[in-house]
Amino acid sequence: MKLQCYSLLLFTIMGNPVLAQVKPSLSVSKNGHYIVDRINQPVFWQGDTEWELFHLFHAKEAQALLLERKKQGFNFVQIMATGVFPEWGQSKGVEFKSKEEAWANANPNTPNLKYFARVDSIISLAEKNNMTLVVGIFHAADLDKKRITLSNIKGWATWIAKRYKAAPNIIWSMYPHADSASVPIIKLAVEGLQAGDGGAHLITIHPDPSPKSSSFMHTSPWLAFNTLQTWSNEYINYEMVFADYQKTPAKPVINGEARYESEDGTTPLQTRMAGYWSCLAGGFYSYGHESNWKSPLTWKTWANSDGAKQMKIMGDFFRSINWTKMVPEQSVLVNPAKGDVASISTDKDLAIVYITNQKPFSVQLNKLKSKEITGWWIDPVTGNKTKSGDYSVDKVYAFGLPQGWKDGLMLFKPKE
Repeated sequence: MKLQCYSLLLFTIMGNPVLAQVKPSLSVSKNGHYIVDRINQPVFWQGDTEWELFHLFHAKEAQALLLERKKQGFNFVQIMATGVFPEWGQSKGVEFKSKEEAWANANPNTPNLKYFARVDSIISLAEKNNMTLVVGIFHAADLDKKRITLSNIKGWATWIAKRYKAAPNIIWSMYPHADSASVPIIKLAVEGLQAGDGGAHLITIHPDPSPKSSSFMHTSPWLAFNTLQTWSNEYINYEMVFADYQKTPAKPVINGEARYESEDGTTPLQTRMAGYWSCLAGGFYSYGHESNWKSPLTWKTWANSDGAKQMKIMGDFFRSINWTKMVPEQSVLVNPAKGDVASISTDKDLAIVYITNQKPFSVQLNKLKSKEITGWWIDPVTGNKTKSGDYSVDKVYAFGLPQGWKDGLMLFKPKE
């Protein structure tokens, strides 16, 4: 095993596209609520979790998985730089295709160049497919096991950030406990990342365990956006995102880890509810499947799960409208039941209602500027769109979910 020590920080791989001098492409919008690309175009975050992509996958298989996710609309993929350590619960019977580990003897002072050569290839493949990799450089488990310490975190962070300084499709993340005891090591990690890449990439914190948010450090200027973890399929997915959305200064909010599909009995319905709640609370959502960490190499058996398909429907819906103008606005609903949410566009052209209850509900459209409005039902399971009727803004209208639906979207826009 060929090892890399910090005395060799200037190591580069000649000709590798990931190390070419390309300007990193992502920044935060002027209003603070979403991410924009190099030409200032909004990017709708449709996230996925593939924690072991660097650790277990050969480049060709990683490319196949990324291409599958791209077809499903995913454009941000959350990964651990060093993979999921065995004590986190790797399922029985799953063989490591790669025997390489990121560090020799679990020591961040000795990164393994052979391992990171494969990482180089995967990052380059993701860039070619216009996918951004949200790379976690340490986890709370690393702190608990004392693999990451105050004495080695800055050097490790500097090393990895310098190696990928010019990769345009990287966001740095870390997974500490969300408490004051973690602040010193977080600050050293940030110092290392910024020393390594000159501040070229966005940085976030994905706290662990749940339910926690990076907003415990919200005012830190280097914190580009808030990431939270609910590890729940309940309404907390709306409440936590909305709480961070309201904070000042405004920052994008990513629900980075709700309950994974299939894990603890989580259904596709619960997975998509977490997604719509997050997006209609003013934030964004990263989906996950139980097997992405329990049996990642069996991805062909679960990558086309119902939940993943419905994430594409969700992403397609939001990308079909001017989602950048949508803001939470519960007053569209009259006395809404818990779980039913609404939003409205800042130009008062559109309203969205998302219903998760079987109870009848009422809608008032008096905040829309057009006098005549057309309503549309969108099925979150199929994506099918059906006209519900034409409405006046000066009346209150009662509705119920279409027969057989467990949840549903209504889109209201000016009558054509």
